Amino acid sequence: MQAFDSPNVSVGIELPKSIYIRHRSVAIAGKKQEMPLAASSVPEIKDVVRYLILHRLSVMCGIKADPNSDTRIDVVFSHEETSQEHQLLFPDQGAPAKQPKHRRGKTVVAQPAGKSLSVVLAELGQRSDDWFTENFACPPSAISSQAKIESLSFKRASLFVGGRYLKLERNISQTPFIVEGRRMTETSVAEVIGEPLQRLVCCDEYNLVGSGREDADVRMLGDGRPFYIECMNPRIKAIAQEQIHDIEASLVSSNSPVQVRRLQIIRPDDTSIIKEGEENKSKKYCALVWLSKQLTQEKLDEINSLGQNEILLQQKTPVRVLHRRAPLTRPKKLLSLAISHIEGNFYKVRIESEAGAYIKEFVHGDLGRTSPSLTELTGHTADILELDVEGVSLDFPPVPEIPTTQVV
Repeated sequence: MQAFDSPNVSVGIELPKSIYIRHRSVAIAGKKQEMPLAASSVPEIKDVVRYLILHRLSVMCGIKADPNSDTRIDVVFSHEETSQEHQLLFPDQGAPAKQPKHRRGKTVVAQPAGKSLSVVLAELGQRSDDWFTENFACPPSAISSQAKIESLSFKRASLFVGGRYLKLERNISQTPFIVEGRRMTETSVAEVIGEPLQRLVCCDEYNLVGSGREDADVRMLGDGRPFYIECMNPRIKAIAQEQIHDIEASLVSSNSPVQVRRLQIIRPDDTSIIKEGEENKSKKYCALVWLSKQLTQEKLDEINSLGQNEILLQQKTPVRVLHRRAPLTRPKKLLSLAISHIEGNFYKVRIESEAGAYIKEFVHGDLGRTSPSLTELTGHTADILELDVEGVSLDFPPVPEIPTTQVV
C-alpha cells in the first residue's frame, strides 16, 4: 500500500457511548465526596486518547500533529461489555418501567444500541445529577474487558487537476456510459485522463466534471472543453508539473483520440469557475446537415443575413431526454448562424449559441418542439449527420501560480 506523503495529520476519535455516561458518573462522585476532582477538572478521555495516538505517530513516523491538516485518521472504538449502558437514559422507549442500576454484580437489560451519539449527549445534558444518581452508579462500576478498535480509516482532502480536453473521434462519452451493466462506448474521456492521474497520485477514485458535455457521437475540437478531475483520498500530493505534463505528452505520443491541454494542479476554489460559468459561456458548433431539397442562393443569403443577429429559440425538453429531465420550455439564444453549400443536399452549418441550447434539435426541429428550427427557416426537412463542438468560451483553467512542486 502506498503511504501518504503528508507531513502532518489530525486525528478524529469516536468513543463508546458509555464513556460519556461514566465521565458524568466520575464527576458527580467527585462532587458528592468533596474530592478535589471537580467536574471541570476531569480530563476528557477523547483528548487523552487523541494525544496518545498523535504522540505515537510522532515518535514512530515523525509526523506532526496539526488540527488543520488535510490528512485525517479516524479511529472508532467499541466496548461490548458496556454497549447498552446508554439505554438507561431512555426508560420510556421500550425499556421496562424500572431498570436496575448499573452497579457491581448487576446487569442491564439488553436493548438495541441504535441511539446516535448526538442524541445520547443531548439526553445526558438534560438529566439532573439527582436523576442520574438514581439511575446510574456514581462512581461507575469496574469493567472486566478492554475497548477495541472497531474501525480505522485514513482520509485526505481531494487533489484537483484542471485542463481542457479534446475528443478527436466520435463514440467516446465524457464519463463511462453504462446502461444495465453494458458499456455503450468502449472508453470515456474521464478514463483516458483519470487513470494515469490515479496511478500518479494513488487516489481511491476520481471524478471528472466538465463545463457541460457533448454527446458521445459529437467531437470536441478547437481549444478543448474546460474540465477538472477530483482525485479522492490521494496518497501523494507532492507532484511536479513535469509529471502532470508527462500525461499530456503520453496521450500525444500514443495518438490517443482524447487529448488534453493546459493540464495542471488547481486549487479547490478554482473548481467554482466551472459551475459559475455554466450559464455565461457560449459555444461554437459546426454541423454537417442534409436537407430534403437544395436551397437557392437567395434562400442561403436570407438565412445568413438572419444569422448575423441573435435568434431567440423556444425549446421544449427534447424527446430524447424527456425520461430524465423535466418537461419545460426554455428560451435559448443563437448568437450567430451561417450556412454554406457543400454539394448536392449537404450543407455546413456553423452556430454560436449560449449555454444549454440543444443544437441537434434546432436543426431538425424535434417534431416541432424547437422553434424556430433550421427545418422551419429553410422550409425543408433537415437532418443532422455530424456535429462538432469547436469552442467553449470559458477561461479555464486559471494561469497557474503553483511552483514546480506543490502540496495542496
